[in-house]
Amino acid sequence: MTFDPAPFLAACVSIDLEVDPKSARIFAFAAVRGEAALVHKGAVLDPALDRLEALCDGAAHLVGHNILRHDLPHLVANRARLAGLGAAPTDTLWVNPLAFPRNPYHHLVKHYQDGRLQVGHVNDPEQDARLALQVLADQISAFTRLGQEMPDALLAYHHLTTRGEAAGGFDALFQSLRGPAPDEAAAHAAIRRLLEGRACNHRLDQTLGRLSDPRNSCPQHGAAANDRVRREPAEPDGP
Repeated sequence: MTFDPAPFLAACVSIDLEVDPKSARIFAFAAVRGEAALVHKGAVLDPALDRLEALCDGAAHLVGHNILRHDLPHLVANRARLAGLGAAPTDTLWVNPLAFPRNPYHHLVKHYQDGRLQVGHVNDPEQDARLALQVLADQISAFTRLGQEMPDALLAYHHLTTRGEAAGGFDALFQSLRGPAPDEAAAHAAIRRLLEGRACNHRLDQTLGRLSDPRNSCPQHGAAANDRVRREPAEPDGP
């Protein structure tokens, strides 16, 4: 069965900010929701933030590449009530190593080849916001395949990405793919099956014990992705 990402993507607003690193001033941003786009460039920020709030009305998730550590903090610093829009963000930077563990940057380079990551091109926040949605769609497709081929890996990712703060977007993403988040016992059992014959039982017990601390979840989901690399055939580069 092929999962249709359209309903999840329809509930998302993708945002990309351009920020002066010296002053931390937002000098440009774009937001994309479906076919609608908001683009701001210039010094007068407040009216643009008003329009951003209107565009985000009723949306469930903010999406961006490094939105958790870059875009969202800058948005909230400029308008505190925008924090409510970030209750369930989805960060494509964090998700990409899970979707494409063999080469977590390949798909980003492919999609951004005409965007800001190419030397000599001017930053284009609208293009980058649209590309973040395309990257998310690719990630959803990859997770759909993973759920069919290695359901234990998808279950483990769901658990490990929803242990910390700002996990609402990750939880919603994986719920759309596989249902409610697993409890700790189910997640640990899945991880044991994934690592059977590949890890020392004592070390595995220690690692699972450390997962009780949510701060350890992100490094551990990277380890799970690395185990997938050892077990899977090479993935094609794609078109």
